[in-house]
Amino acid sequence: MTILNYKKIGTGDISIIVLHELMGSCKNYEPIFPYLDTLKFTYYFTDLRGYGLSKEFTGNYSSNEAATDIKNLISHLNLDSVHIVAHSMSTMIAQKLALIDDRVKQLILITPISAAGIKMKPDAQAKLLDSMKKNENLIEHVVESASKRYNKPWKDYRIKMGYEASTLEARTGYMTMYLTTNFIEEVKNIKVPIKIVVGHHDLPAFHKNNVKKQFDGYYNDFEIIECMEAGHYPMIECPVYFATKVEEFINKIEV
Repeated sequence: MTILNYKKIGTGDISIIVLHELMGSCKNYEPIFPYLDTLKFTYYFTDLRGYGLSKEFTGNYSSNEAATDIKNLISHLNLDSVHIVAHSMSTMIAQKLALIDDRVKQLILITPISAAGIKMKPDAQAKLLDSMKKNENLIEHVVESASKRYNKPWKDYRIKMGYEASTLEARTGYMTMYLTTNFIEEVKNIKVPIKIVVGHHDLPAFHKNNVKKQFDGYYNDFEIIECMEAGHYPMIECPVYFATKVEEFINKIEV
């Protein structure tokens, strides 16, 4: 059984597992570390197969496999209950986890993808995956598209992170996951509350109104808040705000 690696921060009684996006790792969250309540909460910043601290683990990079990996980690850590924070690509994994593990108390989804995945025309999908497989400037293109208001050092930082955080196999595998997976009809069975954070300056697909359309009619209990100064990376762009909101969401459940 694979046990994913993680960075543990805090000694509190309330447990939180934090998951990363396609072009990063648990290092994405380092800007928030100084602002976490480490006496009340214990955070497990977890790297998926092929990423960061878990880079040596390979797999099929499916939502089922990843959700099972997190479920096994929860058991390994002997946690009776856990809040899940997930970002972008991993928000699909978090939703799958909530369907298979009743120890999940809440989902906090950052710039999320619904359980329907991201839909593209077959030709566009094939072109995107081919570009990722060939490692040909796709990361640069995505960063440039999402970072138009930022300077070159920021773009260079994000591009470097995108290449160094994971293996090419893992990036391609998880991109395939969110382009081809659809379990939207199952999410009515998610019984825990879902809090969503979007960035005002994110790409159009992740704008508040578009996310609301994707979630309306399928999910039982969700709330969306918008970080007005962030794009796709509120934990990096607005770390104090991000840490505050995450802990506010959790405190409301734990009262």
